[in-house]
Amino acid sequence: MRIKSGIVISDINDRTIVVKVDRYEIHPIYKKRYRVSKKFHAHDEKNEAKIGDIVEISECRPLSKLKCWKLDKIVAKSAQAIVSTPAAVESDEEAELRAIVQKEKKVAEAKAEDPAAKTPKKPTKK
Repeated sequence: MRIKSGIVISDINDRTIVVKVDRYEIHPIYKKRYRVSKKFHAHDEKNEAKIGDIVEISECRPLSKLKCWKLDKIVAKSAQAIVSTPAAVESDEEAELRAIVQKEKKVAEAKAEDPAAKTPKKPTKK
């Protein structure tokens, strides 16, 4: 049984994920490494894998025209999936950084709206 590891690039279909698996080859003449990517459709019974997750898939009997792989396990969750869950708790440092960024945005907006802060245009030559 073959096992492949890749990243989920689509989870739109019900109980189906599309996994992109990268492998590296060496060019026979130039001896340079280059990446070769292939997409596999895999069966995800519980719809638990999300876009960006790193997963392991294994070969199985054909389940449909395109699906002959099944999801074995989720190796790593994507950053978007972790942030979007309500269980994710923000640390004090992250809260401070977020507040600083929002403050800088407000200052930049205020400068953009202030007509005195704008520099006069230079005359153009005709």
